[in-house]
Parts: sequence; C-alpha cells; structure tokens
Amino acid sequence: MFHRSFKVLQRSRVQWTMGAMAVTASGLYMANYGDKNKVHAESNQKLSFWESLPGENLPVNEGLAKLRGFAAEQRFRTALAQHNGKTDFDVVIVGGGIIGLATARELLKRFPTMTVAVLEKEREVAAHQTGHNSGVIHAGIYYKPGSQMAKTCVRGADLMYEYCKQNQLPVERCGKLIVAVNEKEHKTVEKLLETGTLNGVKDLQILNSDEIRQLEPNVVAYSALYSPNTGIVDYGLVAQCIANEIVQTGRAEIKLAFEAQKFEQRPDGRVEIWGAEPNQKGPTLKVSAKNVITCPGFYADRVAGLAGGDAGKSKVVTFRGTYYQLKPEYRGICRMNIYPVPSGGGIPVGVHFTPTVNTRRGIQMIVGPGACLTFSREGYGFTDISFRDLFDSLTNLNLWFFALKNPSLSIGELYKDLNKKAFLRAAQAYVPGLTEDMVEESFAGVMSQVFESGGIAASDFILERNVMDGRILCVRNAPTPACTSSLAIAEMVVDAATEDFSLNSDKEPESKVVALAAAA
Repeated sequence: MFHRSFKVLQRSRVQWTMGAMAVTASGLYMANYGDKNKVHAESNQKLSFWESLPGENLPVNEGLAKLRGFAAEQRFRTALAQHNGKTDFDVVIVGGGIIGLATARELLKRFPTMTVAVLEKEREVAAHQTGHNSGVIHAGIYYKPGSQMAKTCVRGADLMYEYCKQNQLPVERCGKLIVAVNEKEHKTVEKLLETGTLNGVKDLQILNSDEIRQLEPNVVAYSALYSPNTGIVDYGLVAQCIANEIVQTGRAEIKLAFEAQKFEQRPDGRVEIWGAEPNQKGPTLKVSAKNVITCPGFYADRVAGLAGGDAGKSKVVTFRGTYYQLKPEYRGICRMNIYPVPSGGGIPVGVHFTPTVNTRRGIQMIVGPGACLTFSREGYGFTDISFRDLFDSLTNLNLWFFALKNPSLSIGELYKDLNKKAFLRAAQAYVPGLTEDMVEESFAGVMSQVFESGGIAASDFILERNVMDGRILCVRNAPTPACTSSLAIAEMVVDAATEDFSLNSDKEPESKVVALAAAA
C-alpha cells in the first residue's frame, strides 16, 4: 500500500515538474517571439527616460506651501530638474524638537549664507517632550547659581515672551506660587528666594497665608514664594512657528520621518548621515554636511554613540508625567501656577496646578505631573514596554543609586501613577477643597533625565564636543527648563559650534552645513 502511494506521489511530482517547465518554456517563447514590439530589459535596445515625473515642474502647490513653506514646496517640485537630488548642507541638526529647531534658527540668523537641514524621526516636529508638558515659562528659581541652566532659563524666559509677542502667539504672564504647607517647608521657600535672586529673577517676594488667600482663595499654605513673571505658553505651537520661520528663509529644510541610523566621515571630511523612515526597511535616506549637531532628546546617548561619541556616558532615563484636568465647571479653582516646594532628588518639582493656553487642549487647568519611571523611552502608558529600553534602565547603576537614595520618588511615584487618589492627595495638601470628582484624565508626557555618578540627577545641560574629529557636537542632556530656555540654549550651542567648527559669520566657507540629527 505504502509502496503504491509512494509511486503515485513520485509520478505526480514528475508531472508537476514537467508542466512547470512547459509553462516556463512557453512563457519564454511568448516573451521572445509573441510580441515583437515589446521592449525587454534583456534586449540590447537602449532605454529612454522621461525628463520629469508626475507633479514635477508644475505651478506652485499652494496647499503644500502653506503647510511646509514655499522653500520646501519649491524643492519638492524641482528636486530632479534643478537640484539633481541634492542632499548636501552646511549643517545638519538631528532632532526636530524645540532645541533642534531653535538651534537651526540661530545658525541661520548668524550665518547669512549657511544651509541647514533638520532631521526629525517623527512625522511632525515637537512630537514628544516639546509637545507634551505643562507649558510653563519658568522664571529661573530652582537652578544652581552660575550654571548654564540658571543663566539660560532667565534669559530664555525673556526671549520666549518676546518671540511670542513678535509672532502673536498665545502667552500669559500669569504668575506662580511655590507654597510651603508648614514651617519646615518655609525654610525651603526662603532658600528658593535666595537662589532666584542670585540668578537674576525679578520681583520675587515671600507671602504669608493671608496674602496667599488674597491671590488664590482656595490655596491653604503657611507661606509661598510669589513669582509674578512666571507664565504659560504652548511650546508645541512655538516649535511649529520656528519651523515655519526657518524653512521660509529658503536656506533650510526639515526632513520628517528621517530616523538617523548611521554616521560616516567621507574622505573629503564631510559627514554622511544615513537613515530611513521609522520601522521601515526603505527607502534609504541620506544627507551630508560639513558639521552635525545632535539634539535627539530621548535618544541623545544612542545617537551620540552612532556619531562617534561616548555612548556609555550620560545615559538617558525617561520618566512619565501623568496629568489630570479640572472638569469645565471646576477649572476656575485657581488662576495661576500653584507649585509645592521641591521634593528633593533633583527630578520632579511635584504635582502642581497649571492653567494652559494649549491649542490641543484649549484654555484649561491641569493637575500634575507625576514622575514615574517608564518601561519604554516613549512610554506614554504604563503598559508601554521596550525590552531594550528597560534593559538599559535596569543596568544603569546611577539610576539604582538614585532609587535607593530616594525611595519615595521611585516606589512612591510608581504608586501615584497607578492610583488616582494617591496622585490627587499630593495636590490636596495645599488645595484641600479639591475632590476626586472634580477632575478627569488628561494627557501624559515623558521627560528624559541623566544621572551622574552616585545617582545624582544632572543639574546642568551637557554638551559632548569634538566628536568625529571635531565635526560633530552632541547635546547630551537638556531636561526642564529646556523649553523655557530653548532660544537661549540655541545661543549657547551655536557659540560652541562656532568655536568647534571654526565658523565665520563674515565670510562663509564654500560649503558649511550644520546637521541637527534627531533620532527621537
């Protein structure tokens, strides 16, 4: 029985093989002789090519120009004919958050003939930290006197107010109270007054409980530091405005969905950056520049490593900040920013009340954020997990030192992230009238942080300079108040780039491209 079945199977296979050969031979015959007018790649006939493709060299596409700027629209229509696929720039910036965009803007202002490209991994600028935060314009109260963080925050706040005024963007100088609920916390308020004054913050004053009530009747506190120059803005909108501004110069491009994956130095010294659309195998994307600046946010350490920097230093750890918002009938519970005194450890400033002028969420009052360690660098939800990101966090000794020294900020924040009552209890400490039924879920943001030796949160911005023989500059740490400070940070970064890259604003080198590379 088995022997007979095997013969049948064997005969079937022979028949199938012969049939396939016959079909193939027939196909070859038809290809070679069936259609004498058809041109095949195997033939010796020379191929002809169209001079343009659909959509090329047509009148201006007004819709695209409105969304991306006339310079980008023109390049889109004429890329093949006029630019021959040109991808060379003077400077490439990796990262299309507010730091990368502000840096591009500053370069274009200082160097009138420079060309710049900004590479952004996502399909929009400001997709992560810039677009998901409290939207506060900080005055510069918390930061160590003399640090770049302190200097750029104070100057950056002034620049941000002026930029919003010039571009008619929504911004409010609504003020801020940093409240102490008891005499012990009052000592921190006094220390913050001293620090803020040393940093050059203007018009700070300490209020007693009665004076607090006059400004905010629902706040119950022992004392508070009042900062009238703290404000609110929509940083995502600011970033979009900067993006439009730099593209409209005609000397800059923003390349979206470009994840930088490889950096190579060519024999002529220029740096080539290779990449692709995230989670796609192709097409391969490439740009080149004489110099590169990386500002990739969540991925600062990894992109620096790809570019030739020290990936083992300044390792990034990310924290999720969950927000609630007051229901419409309760949103007037306060009018200004109400913050607790800092909890220590160098990470969160605590759950606070913040009014918003956000174009996504409207005019609202939000409560938050927490500071829960994420299991993914883009972990906007508790169940978002990346095993690579989680492994990097769990093998980061400095993070372990931080967690052991600050258990309330590690275990406590994890509990608050999962428990609404525990989360709101932090806000009820100084607004006791707040109840659970007054709030509803809002958004979540993720912030990056670097821990230094011994588990200390880095207290200043970090630049890695002279990477790849001095052709690349990497921004390795730019946590809060980076949005507030962005325009001033851009000045600082371009100062460093001018020195490292030997840039000359009077006479530009023949080809000077700065690339801001962003992988986040």
